[in-house]
Amino acid sequence: MSIRTNYENRYADEAYYWGTEPGAFLDELIRLCPPAPGKTVLDIGCGEGKDAVYMAEQGYAVTAFDLAENGIRKTLRLAREKNVTVHAYTDDINTFAVSGQFDIVYSTGTVQYLFEENKKAFFEKLSRMTKTDGIVYLNVFVEKPFLGLPPDWDMEEKMWRTGELFTYFADWKIERMDEVIFEDTSGGRPHFHCMDTVICRKVDIPAQT
Repeated sequence: MSIRTNYENRYADEAYYWGTEPGAFLDELIRLCPPAPGKTVLDIGCGEGKDAVYMAEQGYAVTAFDLAENGIRKTLRLAREKNVTVHAYTDDINTFAVSGQFDIVYSTGTVQYLFEENKKAFFEKLSRMTKTDGIVYLNVFVEKPFLGLPPDWDMEEKMWRTGELFTYFADWKIERMDEVIFEDTSGGRPHFHCMDTVICRKVDIPAQT
């Protein structure tokens, strides 16, 4: 079963698979890049839209995409219910294209769907589409020999190595980076994940004289 089918099925019910409460990490991003007229956000892999809609409620202009059409349907529904606008559409993290630049770019639970041959191009694209002084938040699941695969793991997901994510941001200002192991119940059975997270800021690099 492909990731496309898995998440189409998980998001097919009227109830929200991940709930509608926003991720706690968003408050940290808001503190680092407060909302203001014209501030823009890109949510890569928005799922059913709980985080994208929350950022729109805070006053950002939000663009969001996900591979699952049912996820985008529910993102737009939640935005209507909250009386906000989110520009949401279907796209693939491996091949997406966006115009313009963003003040905040974030992706949670999606970067592990990058195919190995697309990683370099993805991070180059990420740099181009982030405004100077903009914030990027990414997390990725990390392989540990003492942890098994979670019960809802997809065949196209790929575990990363500890610290691998951080190597792509050597020229950025690191606001936070960490690795944690936590318990989860998605998929119906308790299990553990190891996750690397980076929050970084794009800074001007002075021209060499």
